[in-house]
Amino acid sequence: MVPGRKVIASRTLLARDENGLEFELTIAVGAPYEISENEWACPASMEGLHARLHDMHGVDSWQALQLALNAVGQLLVYFVKDGGQLFEPEERAPVMPEELFPQFAI
Repeated sequence: MVPGRKVIASRTLLARDENGLEFELTIAVGAPYEISENEWACPASMEGLHARLHDMHGVDSWQALQLALNAVGQLLVYFVKDGGQLFEPEERAPVMPEELFPQFAI
């Protein structure tokens, strides 16, 4: 997450890429902030998988937040479709993106 941006929700997972490399993955979403009268932005991050995500922009805080959550969820779906796996860090129980983001359930 960008320094100075308040994190409003985060979750840490264990990830394994298609080559078997395991790493810690922390997904986070920050508080939306106003840019202008008709534009808001919302930061999101996926530390361990992507160096930096661009803030998602919307017409209001609600839309910016939804776009940030959708972007993180979609990137997790792509990661799994490309052969990656996600696990709970302690129990090592498998986690599917649809469990974290129900809108991606097929």
